[in-house]
Amino acid sequence: MAREKWLLDGPKTIDFDRVRSLKVALISGQIDIVAHDEPGARVEVHSVRGKPLKVSIDDGVLEVDHPQLGWDNFLDVFAYFKGDSSAEVSIMVPRDVALKFGVVSASALISGVETDAKISTVNGEVVIDGVTGALDLNSVNGEVLVRDHTGKVSARTVSGDVTAAGAIDKLTCDSVSGDIFLDLTGMPDDVRVNTVSGAVTMRLAAGTPASYRITTASGRLHLDDSDITGVHGTYTGKYGELSENWLEFKANTVSGNVSVLHAKVTA
Repeated sequence: MAREKWLLDGPKTIDFDRVRSLKVALISGQIDIVAHDEPGARVEVHSVRGKPLKVSIDDGVLEVDHPQLGWDNFLDVFAYFKGDSSAEVSIMVPRDVALKFGVVSASALISGVETDAKISTVNGEVVIDGVTGALDLNSVNGEVLVRDHTGKVSARTVSGDVTAAGAIDKLTCDSVSGDIFLDLTGMPDDVRVNTVSGAVTMRLAAGTPASYRITTASGRLHLDDSDITGVHGTYTGKYGELSENWLEFKANTVSGNVSVLHAKVTA
C-alpha cells in the first residue's frame, strides 16, 4: 500500500486497518496511547495549536509527528528544543505494536502494550501502566512513572525522578540528581543503580532474599530496620538465604542515600 499522510490543524479521527509499529514525537500537550485486542489502530486528534500535526502510515508503520524533524535517538535532537506548538491526541493500538516514543514537554500515558518499547522525555511527565516487555527509558528533567510492569527496565535520567513498580526481573538505572523509587513484586533477579546525588529507595516483597553491594562516598544507608553508619566506600551484606533464587542489588552513589525495605508479612 502506498504511503498515506495528513497534516492536521484541528480535530480529526483516523482509523487504520493494520499497524505493526508506532513512532510518536510530540512537543507539548497531552498524548494517551492505549492498547487493545484489535490489529488496527485509531488516532483521535482532539486539538492542535501552532505547527500542524503530521500523521502518516507506510506499510503498517504509523507515525504521529508534531515537530516534523527526523530523529532516531530522540534526546540527541530534542534535549534543547525550543517550540510552543501543542496537541492533544489519543491513540489506540494493537498490544504487540513496536513503540518508539518521545515528548519534549507533553504529558503522556502509555497503557497495556505487550512488547518492547523505547520511551524518551525532555521535561514531560510520562506514565507507563500495565506494560509487558523490555522498557528503554530516557529522561532529562521529566518524571517517569512505571506501574504494574512485567519484564525488564533500563532507565537513564539527569534530574527527573524515576518510579518503577511491578514484576520487574532486571532493572538498571543511571541518574545524576533524580531520585529512584522501586517497588518490586515477585522475585527480581538483578537491580543495578548509579546516582550522583539522587536518592535510591527500594521496596521488596516480604521475605525476598537479597545480596547487597552498595558503594557511596557520603550517602546514608538504611536496610530494613537498621541504619548502617560509617560507610565511606563499599558495604556488602545480605538478607535471607542466598540459595537458588535471590536478588543481586548493586548501588553506587556519591552523596545519594540508599534505603532498602521489605514489606511486612501479612496474616
